[in-house]
Formats: sequence, C-alpha cells, structure tokens
Amino acid sequence: MRLMVAVLPWLAIAVVIVAAILAFIWFRAYRYTEAWRKGEFRAAALGFLVFFGGLFGHRLPPPPQARIESISSAPTLPDEISDKEP
Repeated sequence: MRLMVAVLPWLAIAVVIVAAILAFIWFRAYRYTEAWRKGEFRAAALGFLVFFGGLFGHRLPPPPQARIESISSAPTLPDEISDKEP
C-alpha cells in the first residue's frame, strides 16, 4: 500500500507531461491548417496573449494612422500649364 501511495504522484506527473507533449504536437500540426487561419481560436489566443502581456507591461503598438493632408496645401500649377483661359 505504501508503494502505491508513493507512485501515484509520479504517475500523475507523468500523465500530465505526456498530455502536454501530445497537445503540443497536435497544435504544431494544426497551426498550418486553413482552420487555424480562419478560426476563432486564433483570435482568442491572440487576445489572451495581448491581455496577459499587458498585465506585465508589454503593449502592442498603436495601429498606423493614415496621413491626411489638406487640399489647400496642394501645389498649384503654373499659369502656362493650367486649364484656365487667361
């Protein structure tokens, strides 16, 4: 009976390690499929990483902003090229 009590924790650890290795192998194959590219699990995993990364000070950079220029700053054409009649 004593031997069984001593072996149970090691057996549980071994089962967890084997399950983790099998899950890693499955994920390595799954991430190259079309289901991964279009699935919601990918977005959920990214959201999870962004959330927990933010807790430890890692932030995503802000999305790039489009350059907006005023029309009034556009260069004008010289008089000889313009379409206006003098």
